[in-house]
Parts: sequence; structure tokens; C-alpha cells
Amino acid sequence: MSRWIAPILAAFVATGAVAQTSDSSDPIQTQDGIRYACTGVGASSREDPRWQAFAAKLVFAAKNGGYLHDVTTRVTNAEGKTVFSTTCGPWLLLDLPAGRYDVTATARDDSGQGHDSRATLSVGGGKQTETIIRFPGVPG
Repeated sequence: MSRWIAPILAAFVATGAVAQTSDSSDPIQTQDGIRYACTGVGASSREDPRWQAFAAKLVFAAKNGGYLHDVTTRVTNAEGKTVFSTTCGPWLLLDLPAGRYDVTATARDDSGQGHDSRATLSVGGGKQTETIIRFPGVPG
């Protein structure tokens, strides 16, 4: 029986079936022509140099300042048209065209109750716009 262990183990290693350390590469995705990334979990993810290229960075924070996950976010343009929506966190990076946008975000507390927060983004000028969206009704 032991003569089979080495060949089986070698097959797992060769095919990558053995657990490996994550490279913490959060994927860059596209929705209706807007590039975005959901990230911010773990130091290596937050320090990823790819995020500097995005026009806007939204950070979702609870009452105590802690990061929030699974925040439902809707972005509308100056005409009131929804141009982007997703559920993620604690960071949402967006490659929006220059302009003014309204953001509506909903986070849930431990009981499942939704809490809304709103922000206005002004994107453009060649520098990343960072906005912290706080949820005072969510303890953290």
C-alpha cells in the first residue's frame, strides 16, 4: 500500500491539487464598460499597486471605524442614471469617467437591518478620489 503514496502525492503536486499560499490577487472586473475591483481584505491586498490606477476608491466603515463587507452600492451619474452597482467591500475601486456621481450604499447590521449612507464623488483631475462611507447605525 505504501508504494502508492509517493506516486499519488507526486500527481497532486504536479497538478497543483495541494493547497498553496494565496497570492491575494483580487481580480479586476468590468461591468458595463466600467473597470472595478472589490478588495481591502488583508494587508497584501490593500497594498496592491494596481489600485492606484483607479479613479475612485470607496471605503466602507462601521461606527467603530472597522471595515464592512457585503455593502450594496449603487452609483448614479449627474443625470440620475445608474451607471454601476454591486455588493462588495471593504474597498470598492472604480474606474469612472471624469464627472460627478452620487453613491448610495447599504450595509446590514447583525440583526440584518439595512442602513443607508450616501456620498457624492467628483472624479477627474488625474488623482484618485478616496471617499470613506460611514455607517453610524452599524456597530462593527
